[in-house]
Amino acid sequence: MTMTPLLRYLLGGASIVIILAGMKAGSSIIGFILLAAVLAMSITPLVNFMIDKGVKKSLALLIVILVIFIGGIGLISILGTSTVELARSIPTYESRIDELIQSFEKLLTRFNIDAHELFNIEQFDPKRVLEFVSPVISGLLGALSNSLYLFLFIALMLVQFSGYEQHLKEGEYRKGSLHERMYEVRKDIRTYISITAFTGFLTSVANIILLLILGVDFAIFWGVLFFFFNFIPVIGAIVSTILPFLFTLIIFGWTKAIIVLVGFVVFNNLSDNVLKPKLMQKGLEISIFLIFLSLVFWNFILGPIGAILAVPLTITVKRLYQELSPQNSAT
Repeated sequence: MTMTPLLRYLLGGASIVIILAGMKAGSSIIGFILLAAVLAMSITPLVNFMIDKGVKKSLALLIVILVIFIGGIGLISILGTSTVELARSIPTYESRIDELIQSFEKLLTRFNIDAHELFNIEQFDPKRVLEFVSPVISGLLGALSNSLYLFLFIALMLVQFSGYEQHLKEGEYRKGSLHERMYEVRKDIRTYISITAFTGFLTSVANIILLLILGVDFAIFWGVLFFFFNFIPVIGAIVSTILPFLFTLIIFGWTKAIIVLVGFVVFNNLSDNVLKPKLMQKGLEISIFLIFLSLVFWNFILGPIGAILAVPLTITVKRLYQELSPQNSAT
């Protein structure tokens, strides 16, 4: 029995819906595994580089895993300690928030604007702000508590991926095979992750230096937070800029807050519009609309981890379609 093109499309669409529904149902586990896989893909070249230089595979894996573990523990300790200190210090800023609200009301009054008629000033009650910030901080600490499992998954996948790529280099897979095409997908993901990490690192260092010069507390914390949020397209840079801006505004007032805002925006624009396009391959170019759409879609399917993996997953789908389409399969 031959299927009509319409029936094939319907069956294909139904299969995709079932797969996505399954991913959403198991989003907490699947997203965690996908995150570990993407990180392991990005780190594998370090292992292969050491092997090519004559280091035994087991020793190369051990060194890279130890470096990842030590570096990860360092980042977690910075975020965890700073988050706890920030949470403890938030109540001390309540009076300062009150002062800012009052000064804002006086400013509007000078222009004959009634703040209460313009918006509900009670929405800016410090207690409401604290109620909003506290769950965010608690959620961050909860995410950090799962990092040990993430390191374990990365280590296991690193062993698998490094062996796979060594077999590929030795020519054990024929040219044009599915294994080789999947390797091309991984190279694209690796390129995106490495470029995003590099540009995010440079921008974070610039942000930290600016905050240290201005004397803003938790400068390293805000820089590290910016680095991680940098992997969330569109929204990540905005959120990681607004938070230190508001913090600086509460502590130091408008002058330093504006300097922080302008500095972060300038550094981020230089990274996204000057440095990153020069490093990014043309084959990885994705429109802003598609990036935003993928952010919404993968966040709906996988939750917060989906926002981080939005671009890598979209690159994977795009590349798989190109590699496995009938036109390419026939060549």
